[in-house]
Parts: sequence; structure tokens; C-alpha cells
Amino acid sequence: MNWGPWSHPGYAAVLALVEERAGLVPPSCPASAEEGIARAMERAGLKDFDAYRVRLTEDPSALDDLLIELTVGETYFFRTPEHFEHVRSVVLPELRERHGPDHTARMWSAACSSGEEPYSIAALLLGEGWDEHMAVHATDVSRGALARARKAHYGDWSLRGGWADRMRAHLRAEGRRYVLSPEVRKRVRFSYLNLALDTWPSADSGIWKLDVIFCRNVLIYFNRPTIEAVARRLHDALDEGGYLFTGPSDPPLGGLAPLESILTEWGVLYRRPLPGATLSLPVPAAWSPSSTGVPGTATGTTSLGTTATGLPSGSESSTRTALPGASAPNHPGGSAARTTTPAWSPPGAGGTSAQEGTRAAGQPQAGAGSVLGNTAGTGAPTSRSGALPGAETPTHAPSAAAMHAARQALARGHWREAAQHLGALDSDADTAALAVRALANLDAAAAVYACTEAAARHPLVAGLRYLESLLLLGQGRAADAERAVRQALYLEPTLIVAWLILGRVLRRHGDTSGALKAWREAEQLCNALPPDAPVPHADGESASRLAEVARGERSRMEAALAAGEELS
Repeated sequence: MNWGPWSHPGYAAVLALVEERAGLVPPSCPASAEEGIARAMERAGLKDFDAYRVRLTEDPSALDDLLIELTVGETYFFRTPEHFEHVRSVVLPELRERHGPDHTARMWSAACSSGEEPYSIAALLLGEGWDEHMAVHATDVSRGALARARKAHYGDWSLRGGWADRMRAHLRAEGRRYVLSPEVRKRVRFSYLNLALDTWPSADSGIWKLDVIFCRNVLIYFNRPTIEAVARRLHDALDEGGYLFTGPSDPPLGGLAPLESILTEWGVLYRRPLPGATLSLPVPAAWSPSSTGVPGTATGTTSLGTTATGLPSGSESSTRTALPGASAPNHPGGSAARTTTPAWSPPGAGGTSAQEGTRAAGQPQAGAGSVLGNTAGTGAPTSRSGALPGAETPTHAPSAAAMHAARQALARGHWREAAQHLGALDSDADTAALAVRALANLDAAAAVYACTEAAARHPLVAGLRYLESLLLLGQGRAADAERAVRQALYLEPTLIVAWLILGRVLRRHGDTSGALKAWREAEQLCNALPPDAPVPHADGESASRLAEVARGERSRMEAALAAGEELS
């Protein structure tokens, strides 16, 4: 097995054992994986790789400790509020209607980390009047995380989401920490569980006949055989009519288990069909870490041709993402004007300030909130040289006939049909990215939906998550854009343009230290490259140019802070 450029073969041997025991895929960032293994070995008091492998085999707690180093326990209260809103507005009323007022809602937070997710579920149920009719289970592979969850002490970082205020009523300030109320704590039952092991579902554990399962942002870590096995067990753990929520980074489960895929305006969720319902299972997509573009491989980079940070020029509240060189379809509510791209000028020139946000660093200044550049009439991205930087010219850009068919579908209100005409749901990630860009010329909201689904089909392609962040930002959805760009950076930590856009988003959120850190990271990554080297996904911009952009953003913010100016 090709594990990558490891500094010692012992690291590859340890990771081979991890894949065998826990089904984890090879990590995309070898340096981070080595650091994690080194920390876990130090805690185990071992320096010899062979001895450490023996310890992992004999001591389950040692393996659990290592798994935490190799995965990310990122969470906060009511993370991805669309999921909780769907539970509140759709699932709970449906349970009342089907089972009556005495039904106990059975819900499970798989991979619960430090507990914010299951406590959010419990708080939601309490708020909706299910006080004595709920059973919330929470499991994780980390015994340390479970201990923190049971303690239920949290900081401001756990309250950074859009629905944070819904949790504050259940928290008591204690110094710089918050203590969760006993009323919520007692509603959640925590227990250890390794999802990769065939020990569930079971009546004894309570993981069975569930109405709702939250298994979000965890399947991405598993290899293909483990995903298939976990998908079948998730189906079996659901009651008939039960719902499964996965994360936007997780691989699609269609065809892996007899689950119904439900497409919403914010993404896909799954349902175990009700008795008597028929289900047509799709052929499973050929998802595997080796086929979907592991960052860092020659075939794994989706070149999008976007410029620099890709931030919109114009208001972030724009409801359309018009791209230069393509006309928009006619809609009942009106039509979008054709836009043109004036000559590009660098940030700070011509009176542009860092606070205005009207022109992104390295971004062509275009009208109507333009986010991405493309070749007129085709939707194919282009650089100043007319070709995608670092890649051969794509051959699957949507045809004129496909664009026409997509316009007609959008005029009827069928965004999914439009996406299919253009190829946004293609099994090839590059083709899907080109199609999403073309769709953005026609309808910004449709492009967001299509990009989210494309990213779910290709969960290890950082470029699609980056493209998603640009589209979300163009619609003024800064919080969602931050989520998407962080996912891109998790997949590809050296993605310079993603660090740049993250800096802009964090600045808007008032997180000045985070924004400065992001811009420093971008500058350092640029400085590590040859000055004239083109930066991936940056429309041919050189490393030296983007280092200047990052340095300028950072310097302007530091100067504003020193002068006591208000940042927006």
C-alpha cells in the first residue's frame, strides 16, 4: 500500500494497523498524521514502532487514543442548524402524527465528541415539549471526549454557531466557562462505541429502532468497505420511517443500503422507508479515496480557475452569482443582466480599502456580485493564459445545447434537472466542477445545491468544497461559507486560496486573531513556493503575488487595530 512520503516506515506500519482495526483511510496530510502518532506514542510511553503496534493490538484504549489524533472532533452547539430545523419542523410533527402523543422520540448522536451535538438534540426536544418522551443516546470512540461530554463544561467556542442563543438558556456562567443545566444533562445517555466494529445495532445498547440518527462528518474517515458496512448498520439501527443525517463532507450512501435519499434545499438526508414503500436503489458511485482525488496526488486536484480569494465584488447580500460571459435565464421574478469584466487591478489600488470588501484580493472586479470567471457561453473556467493552471484543458465543459436545456429546466423551477443537463452530478469531479460554474451563470441558488451534492459525491476533493464556499459567500451566507472553506482546508491544508478566503470570512465575523492567523498561513505557504509558481485554483496568480495579497490584508488589519478603527 502506498502511504505517502513518510519519514519513517514505522508510521506506515502503524497506519496500516489502524486501517485494519478501525477502517480509517490513509490521511491526506502525512506530516499531521506523523505528529499525531508521535503524540500518542509519547503518551503511551513508547518510542519503538513495533512495540507500539503491539500495544495498539492488545490495549483498546491505546487505539482509541490514537484514533482521536487521526480524526477531528470539531463541534459546537446546533452545528448545521438546518438539520435541527428539519427535525423540529418535519420529523417531530410526523412522529406525533404517526405514533401519537405518547411516543418516545429515540435519537442517537454517533461520534458525539465533547457532547454539544446530543445536548443540542435534547435541548431541541425540551423546547418542543417532548420533556418526558425522549431518549437521546450519544456514543464516541474517545473515552476522553466522553468524559468531557459528561462533565458538560463549555467555552465560548462551543457557542459560535447561528443558533447559539437557543442553548444559552440551559447554560450557567462560571468564570470563563459555561456549565450545562442538569435538566439537559440528564436527558442524554453517553456510552463508548467504535462505529467500525460490528457490535451494533443492539437492543441492549439502545442503538436500535431509532427515529433520528446524527452521524455527521465521520464517514469521511473510513475506507470503502467500512463505509458500506456502517451504512448497512445505520439502516438497521433506524426504525421504519427513521431519518439519518450525515455531514456535507461525508460520502453519499445511495446504493449502499436500502435508504431513501431526500434532497432538500440545504443538502441530502436519508430515510428508512415506511412499510409498503418501494425504493429504487441507485448503482453505488465508485467512491474510494484513490478515485475521488486525495489532495496531494497528481489526479486529485480539481482546478477551478478561480482567482485569488474568489470573494465577490459587491455586496455579500447578493442573491445571484452572475458570472461574466453568460446570459441568465428568464424567471418569473425578472432576469439578470449580462455582466462584463473590467480590467483587474490589485487590492488597495484605486482607493479600495480592506474593510469595504468590494474587491477580493486578486479577484477581477465584476458586476452583480461576480464570484467566478468563465469562458463565454461554455461555463469553462479560464486563466489569463486561456488554460487551467496546472492542468490540461478540460474536455467536458457543458455544450451550448446543454446550457440551453439547463435554462429551460430552471425556467420550470427544476434545478436538479438543470444540474444533470450540465453534468454537475457527473462521476468525474472535474466535470462536476465545470458544470457547477456554468450553472452559477444561470442561477446562484441552484449552483449552491448542485455544488453541495457534487461535493458529497466527491468528499475528498478539496476544490469542490472551496468552490462551494465561494458560491455561499456570493449569497451572503458567510457562516456556511466558513464551514465549506474549513472543510476544504481539512482536506488540503496547503490550499492557499482557501486560507485567504477564510481570513476574509473571519474578519467579517469579528474574529481578528483568526483572520490574521489565516493570512499569515497563506503568506507562509506562498513563501515556501518559487516566486513565479502558479498557485492552484488561483487563475494563474503567482506565489509571490498572493504572498503580497496576504501580507497586505494582514498589514491593513494590524494598522486598523493599532489605530483603534472599527473593523467590519
